[in-house]
This record gives sequence, C-alpha cells and structure tokens, in this order.
Amino acid sequence: MRRRRSHRGIQLALGIAAGAAASFGCSSASSPSPTEAAPHSTLVAPDSAAPAPALLPAPSASASSAPPVKPIESRTERLEVQGFAPSVVVTPSTDRRGAPLVIVGHGAGGRPEPHCERYKELVRGRGFILCTAGRAMDKQLPEEERGYFYDGHHELGKEVVLALDALAKRYGDWVDLQGSIYGGYSQGATMGILYLQQGGAVEAKTAGILLVEGGSAEWTIGLAKKLKREGVRRVEIVCGQTSCAKAAKMSKAWITKAELDVATSYAEGAGHTYGGPVAPLVEQAFDRLVADDPRWR
Repeated sequence: MRRRRSHRGIQLALGIAAGAAASFGCSSASSPSPTEAAPHSTLVAPDSAAPAPALLPAPSASASSAPPVKPIESRTERLEVQGFAPSVVVTPSTDRRGAPLVIVGHGAGGRPEPHCERYKELVRGRGFILCTAGRAMDKQLPEEERGYFYDGHHELGKEVVLALDALAKRYGDWVDLQGSIYGGYSQGATMGILYLQQGGAVEAKTAGILLVEGGSAEWTIGLAKKLKREGVRRVEIVCGQTSCAKAAKMSKAWITKAELDVATSYAEGAGHTYGGPVAPLVEQAFDRLVADDPRWR
C-alpha cells in the first residue's frame, strides 16, 4: 500500500527519488545526483502544526484579459502555465508596486508547494515567489501524491519563460521582473544553473543565484564572466554533502577569478537536504543576495 503524502507533498518514497536520480539526471557528467531528499522538520511544519495556507484556484481562461490583480495580503495560489503543470505563487504582503521576485526550482520527486512555503519564510512578505512544477512523475497517482521533475534544463527554461509571462499578465506592474533571484534545490539547482548559463539569466532577468545541494560543479571562469555580463551580481552555493562542498570550493575559485561575487556555505554531515543544519545557511545566503537591493527593505 502506498503511503499518502501530506497536502503539501513534502516527500516521496526513497525508491521513487532514487529512480528519479537515475532517470532524470543532468546532462553534465559532473552534475550532483538530482534526488529530492525529505526536508527536515525544522523547515516544514510537522503534521500536528497548523496546515499550510490553502491554494487559491488559478484564474479562469477569461481572466487573461482582466486588469492586473493588486496584491492586498500575502496569499498562496496556483498560476496556470501553458503546457506545464500550474506553478505556485506567493504574493507579497505589501501593496507597493514593483515588488521583487524569487523564482524557485525543486528537486526531482519534489513539489513546488513546500519550497514556496520555505521561501515564504525567507522573503517575509517583501516580494513575489514563483515556484515552478515541472512534469509529473506518475500521472496515475492522485495529484496531491505526485512527485515532479524537470525534464532537462531546456524544458525548465521554457517553463520559466511561460510562467513569468503568466505572472506578468496576472499582476502587471505590481511585480517587478527585473533583477530576480533564482533559487534552486538539487535538480532544480543543477538544471537551473545550466539554464541560466545558456541564456536564461537574460530571459529571467536574474541578478542573484542561490544553489542548494546542486549546481555546484557546473562552473568555469568563462561561464561566470558570461553571467556577470548578463546582469548576475552574486552567487551563493550552500551544501550539506561533502561532494557538493568539494565542487563548490573549486567553483568558487573560478567564479572569483571572473570577478563575480560569490560565497559558499557547508553544513558538514547534514546530507542532501535544505533543512536541518543547512536551513540557517540558506537563510543567511538569501539575505546576502538581497542586501544591496532597496526593493527588499
């Protein structure tokens, strides 16, 4: 009998995640294994805690011609994305126009909801959070039990572009697409950095990159210089495994030589997670990424 996941879809069986690592890995031979580990309870509320905010339904097709929606208070809702599963959006708790944006990619076998919940803690109502879904791994399961993956960085790129278009149509100038932050975990980090390095930084108007347990090996001096020319100002790499940390140490040298600001953090022994001892490092990394941007104050 399959064990049902919670409404927020935090974890899959280890066998499914391991299969995802084998089947949906990055095209780069040096990429970290893109498996989704279960987040530690320090990040995601236990079952006994208050449930996550209910997702509001996506607007109907006729709403595409409606005026932009003004965020009144922070809420979590679905955003229809053409050709892909709906993204999850968290709106800011401010009615100020031009709120900044974080784009989030999850790990293989994961779901967008728990990652939006985590970034909600980091963003603290100051901006929009857009969590992409990817493709379903098992469409025969009820939707709330499905895990998702990114079918290559090109597919992730298409999804990001379409999701940004849908977000802009929905919220107009309430959201500022310029100078976005890309935050990725595991496969979402590995595929994310490959996408950003191959033109995605321009498409997503990326200023900051936060990679957690993925994407730490996908760097050269040339690629770092290219990202800097395209508007990226800072890179943060956070690790919980030795393999990630070793790759990050080498990549930091290349990124530094490209004169692009970079910092790496390592929670030794934490493992493949964005929770536990990794959690405060992610929070510190995010704060450094947005420290010089007045929109985040």
